[in-house]
Amino acid sequence: MAFEVKEYPPRCFSEKYQKYLAPHGVLISPQKALKNKKLGNQAEDTLRKAFKITMKKLKKMKTSCANCNMNEGVSVECMWCQGVRYCSEECQKQRVTTHTPVCHLLRNETIDQVVECMPCPVPLGREVLRGKGGKVKDWDDWYSRHTNLGDSIVNAAILVSQWWSYTGLQNPGEEALQHSLKRIVSNVFSTVLTIGNSVNWFPSLQHNPTSADDTTDPFHIHLLGADKPEVGAVTSGLITVSSRVLGRPLVVTLVAPDLAHHPVTLPWTPTNPHQVAPSVSVVAYAGLYHDFWREHVATTDPTAKVRKPDIALAIHPGVHTDEMLMLWKPTLLLLTQEGIPIAMTTYNDAEYQQTLQKLSPLGLDIVHKGVNPLGSLHAKQTPYEPDHVWANNSYVIAIHNT
Repeated sequence: MAFEVKEYPPRCFSEKYQKYLAPHGVLISPQKALKNKKLGNQAEDTLRKAFKITMKKLKKMKTSCANCNMNEGVSVECMWCQGVRYCSEECQKQRVTTHTPVCHLLRNETIDQVVECMPCPVPLGREVLRGKGGKVKDWDDWYSRHTNLGDSIVNAAILVSQWWSYTGLQNPGEEALQHSLKRIVSNVFSTVLTIGNSVNWFPSLQHNPTSADDTTDPFHIHLLGADKPEVGAVTSGLITVSSRVLGRPLVVTLVAPDLAHHPVTLPWTPTNPHQVAPSVSVVAYAGLYHDFWREHVATTDPTAKVRKPDIALAIHPGVHTDEMLMLWKPTLLLLTQEGIPIAMTTYNDAEYQQTLQKLSPLGLDIVHKGVNPLGSLHAKQTPYEPDHVWANNSYVIAIHNT
């Protein structure tokens, strides 16, 4: 599950005006964009109006009181983050304890939402990668040692700053825009970096290679509950980043009933895996994990059999709720019985704490838990609780079963 808004104004704006603002796949300056005759004689006025309408739509997303949920007279706004509104100063005072810890995150989101209107500000081709890969400690390490994104982000911030006046909002400055772009880009790489970094959560799986075979033998990861983001990581080629981080070839198996909604995955069978790169191949199975295990892991048919995974990884399985835990429990028990290490990520601290509570009665051996250093920095406000934020892969829980 993901807390997404179907008609998210920045995304709608970016998709509508991409052909004008980023005609060649990268954001251009207002000066260049306004030369496009297809925008008409009133091009500048048209774009200013479109930007300001989008800003108004963002404001309308926060029209109820963050404390009592009243829809009338909501005129008191947090002047620091501008991310919550109240119907009175009394309601604002009642939320100080819960709002203070997330105020700076909501302030960042306010900036990020405007930056998200800009289509393709930072080129993200494979050429941004550099070095031999290997373990990534955190985002500072990723940006400084593993990519060439620094100059691109500086240049993108300059372009975004030039467009900012069209929004009618106060410009936060190029340094703040650089931080915003880094947060947004982190969301692109978080899942593939988390996949590649997952081996580091299990002491039993960490070793120092002593022979060529240690680094050439493929590592097998099963991605359970895979959906659009994981499929996108494969089709875009981003999944190769996971192999770079791992430092060895990678076989990724996507398993989930929802893969039936992604026809592109149908040919990626165990007997005909999709070769993303020489070091990365991908298999997909549209169905329940128990069925996949029976048909391809426990089977005696040599033409269908695949080896057991080194790790089973669930990105945001949602087992903090009773309903989802009931659905996932058979899979968790199967993997426990088979001695397969399990890892899962959560969107935020509240979900993380609730997940630990739900898993506790199962008696699982949790060997690593806490903040994921490669969780997305692109935090967003949850629709149902104004003082809760979420971001992809924020926390991780690793269960040792070997």
